[in-house]
Amino acid sequence: MAIPAEKFQRAERKLTEAEAIRRPSLTFWQDVWIRLRKNWLGMGGLVVILLLAFMAIAGPWMTEYTYYQQDLGDGRNLGPSSEHWFGTDDLGRDMFVRTWYGARVSLTIGVVAALIDLVIGVLYGGISGYKGGRTDEIMMRIVDVLWGLPYLLVVILLLVVLGPGLDTIIIALTVTGWLNMARLVRGQVLQLKNQEYVMAARTLGADTKRLMKKHLIPNTMGPILVLLTYTVPNAIFAEAFLSFLGLGVQAPVASWGTMIDDALTVILTDEWWRLFFPTLFLSLTLLAFNAFGDGLRDVLDPKMRK
Repeated sequence: MAIPAEKFQRAERKLTEAEAIRRPSLTFWQDVWIRLRKNWLGMGGLVVILLLAFMAIAGPWMTEYTYYQQDLGDGRNLGPSSEHWFGTDDLGRDMFVRTWYGARVSLTIGVVAALIDLVIGVLYGGISGYKGGRTDEIMMRIVDVLWGLPYLLVVILLLVVLGPGLDTIIIALTVTGWLNMARLVRGQVLQLKNQEYVMAARTLGADTKRLMKKHLIPNTMGPILVLLTYTVPNAIFAEAFLSFLGLGVQAPVASWGTMIDDALTVILTDEWWRLFFPTLFLSLTLLAFNAFGDGLRDVLDPKMRK
């Protein structure tokens, strides 16, 4: 059945409205931030990470005690109270201060190790993927050899040889920790280096340094940042595990791993606070980083854009 002509209304053509800007232009990272704020999982993880980082910095200054101060008299194994918010351990040391000092140590190791992995992995993987050919073959065979080495075994051997300590842990965690980042960056660069905009930049005379800095690496930042958010909790857990085995930071320095190790002797007693608080904040930190990484992955995925 034909539709009557009076049912239609002719649309007027206005050139000024056709060129009007409906909304302000946004950069890529501004758009990422807007979509991240709508992702409750990612924002929840980010808020928890920021709170933990704040307490790691400010927490040890909130009481009059220090992480190494002992009270071998009546101050041992006291439960949480207004004086000792997280209780005390078997040497009379304040658990609140030690917990947040341990957070400072664990977060420092995790972040520094992740940043070192980022720098080495991006440079190594970027060069390998961009050069290609024989250079790529040699560089990736080196990665394959290192990949075949047991990660924890390498870390433990280095700690035994170099001796336990904060610097040694960071070095041990980054010896083979950058391999995942290098493989990821190589794969991304292999996909991007033959794109039209890269070929155009090369035709206009851009050298390798400019191509990597302006075109290839910036366009791989999404997967890199997502992997970085997973690298930090892996390094924190590895440090806690090594400290638990006695190969991490040494007394009187506190970390979550050493505090959990010290509390194992009272796991079946009523002194629950000695194990509860370091375990709680270690688990919360790992959960927050993984939640933030999942949210960031969803935000940076082009298929998730509306």
